[in-house]
Amino acid sequence: MAEGVVALGRQVSQAARLAEFPTLAVAGMLNGGKTSLIASLLSPAGRARALRGESNDQGTHRFVLWLPDSWKADAPLWELLLKDLSDAIGHQAELLSDDPESAHQQYSNQAGEPALLGIPLVATDAALDDLGIGLLDCPDIVSDEIFGVGSPEQRRQLLGKVSTFCSAFLVVSTPGMARDRALGDILETVSDLMPGTERLLAVNKIRPRQNPDDVLSAFEPQCNRYGIKRIFGAYDYEIPKCGPYIPKQVVDGEQLIELPHDEADPLPVFFALSPDPEQNPPAQITRDRLLSQLAKDLDSPASSARFLAGRNQALSRAIWDQAIPLLKQHAQASCEKSQRAQQTLLETTVACFTKRDAQGQITELRLHQSDQVVQQLAVAFTRTAPWYARLSVRMNTMIQGQAKKAGDKIRKFVPTVLAESYAESIKSKFTSQKVGSVVDVTALASSIGRYGGDLTLPHWFPQPTGASLKQHWQLMLEQWLEAFANVDQVQIDSDALDSVAKEMWHQLPSHRKLAAGLTPLAALMATFGSVLMIGVDFGATFIAQASIVELMAAAGLTAFSTYWSGGKAAQQLNNQVAIKQMSIFYLVACHHVGIESGDPLPNIEFKNQTLAFSNPHLELEPLPGQWPQLPVHEYRPEFEKDLRNIIAPSNTQG
Repeated sequence: MAEGVVALGRQVSQAARLAEFPTLAVAGMLNGGKTSLIASLLSPAGRARALRGESNDQGTHRFVLWLPDSWKADAPLWELLLKDLSDAIGHQAELLSDDPESAHQQYSNQAGEPALLGIPLVATDAALDDLGIGLLDCPDIVSDEIFGVGSPEQRRQLLGKVSTFCSAFLVVSTPGMARDRALGDILETVSDLMPGTERLLAVNKIRPRQNPDDVLSAFEPQCNRYGIKRIFGAYDYEIPKCGPYIPKQVVDGEQLIELPHDEADPLPVFFALSPDPEQNPPAQITRDRLLSQLAKDLDSPASSARFLAGRNQALSRAIWDQAIPLLKQHAQASCEKSQRAQQTLLETTVACFTKRDAQGQITELRLHQSDQVVQQLAVAFTRTAPWYARLSVRMNTMIQGQAKKAGDKIRKFVPTVLAESYAESIKSKFTSQKVGSVVDVTALASSIGRYGGDLTLPHWFPQPTGASLKQHWQLMLEQWLEAFANVDQVQIDSDALDSVAKEMWHQLPSHRKLAAGLTPLAALMATFGSVLMIGVDFGATFIAQASIVELMAAAGLTAFSTYWSGGKAAQQLNNQVAIKQMSIFYLVACHHVGIESGDPLPNIEFKNQTLAFSNPHLELEPLPGQWPQLPVHEYRPEFEKDLRNIIAPSNTQG
């Protein structure tokens, strides 16, 4: 489809250029010199193909349309031009042979078939590119029917059909035909068939004793009657005394230009006659008075405007009837593919950050228990704890096992040796998914698969999936989790957290102790330490998720978890952080998977409220070039508006 539209666009561009070329129709009496006039405008190769002579078998008995040679450069456009001509004439055009002898036989219709008169001949010539003009060599309109090559009536009918291809009509005569009835018949025919076309006269074979002003006077009645605007003349090059009156040089601005002259094959030189004798040869004339420069003064023919309009119509139909609906269809399909991919990543994000009930409803939003979140929780609960809770909490190093592997970051959260087994128990609950969740590459891939990733991410899951793509997929998931862990800098509002934590301690009776012998604060510290210890088992590529309520429940602090679960301010604090982290996770996911994140970002429904994702405008590393992308194409109204200004739908064109 795209190639077709481009081809039509190229045709419109070419047709617009071709439409600038006027076409001059040339007609006259049998052997009146009109083909010699045409030959004078052609290259030597074209001149050899144009039939010239004095006998009837050397006359023009076919319409021959000479066009610039460059018009054949675009083969499809050339075929359309021929078809346009054939449609106007009513018969398929025939190409003039490149062989001069064969071309002469076509020219003169030596087969003697009247029907061939209605089949135009088409030829091209390189000289017409420079002149910027086309030429229509017309049959001798008033030839007698006895020659068997078509009656005058047939010729007049065909002239009417080709008239739309002409910018001007030039009738070739001789000085002796000024009052010839045959010339009047030709001019009357042209006047009737081509009323809006400029009419010109070329007087050939002027003799030395015939001054230009005498020629103008002789043809003045015909000019006035038939609206002839200009008369061109050419002196008879066969008469030696005409030499001084045949232009050899012309003036173009400050330049003096030599005119070509072939001694072996002389041709007439036509120039516009002036009523002022001082402006005619042997005086020098300006270049613009030569007949060869006529193209600058002529408009393009009606056929060119019609042909260009036709190409515009064809392009318009291709664009508006075919390309635009197809473009909208593909854009809609790409948007739908992108939306399905977005939905898969949204569902994956929700699965990682929420807790659901048996019916699939979201009951809690989980936080990514990042270093900064754990730090904030520990500091807030310690700072707001009553004196009795802080008294028994000593932040010592853990003596055994995995705690030694964890480093200083974990040790400061680990309580006394008495709490070591308690912390290990909480870590075990996390890793077994009894409390919160741990999202690693395997869990992430499983979640994406559960929400149809093999169908909604076709750029990652082609059929069949190649081994190299699977390898990239695994690496992409790892980098996705690592990138999220690196860019997630979300923090809890410290003042709001202190306020909620202080209220929580206030709600807990002072005599409340844990069965394990730990104070509530010690239990919380053990819980926080256990969360950070999970990395010892899972390595770097994982994220630990849990709501604050889940952390308190894991610590055995039922009263705390009850308060936090029911407290509006506490829940709002949890949810604000969770939704920010979910937004980051979703954006990182879209970036790494290679899809658009959508605008606006999605939202989720939670407990009768809509929570919208926010855009923190992350700065993420560019993806490897071999990772696939899912393109999305949006059809914008602005594009259609601009396009209508360039080319309107075909049904609105005149």
